[in-house]
Amino acid sequence: MMIFAAVLIAALLLFIFRALTWTAHAPHQQMRSTGGGGPGLHALDERYARDEIKREEYLQKKRDILGN
Repeated sequence: MMIFAAVLIAALLLFIFRALTWTAHAPHQQMRSTGGGGPGLHALDERYARDEIKREEYLQKKRDILGN
């Protein structure tokens, strides 16, 4: 009975640890760690990749979004 209780507690602690770790690495946290910009910068990157805007316009808009 004691072994079962110890295994149950260990499984519960592991579950809590994994849940907290997953929350720390949620997608909204990744954007901040890559320099910010969020969906606006992502859309700008896509437009530049599709050659809808030129390099100079891309760089200016990127500076505007990032606040540089």
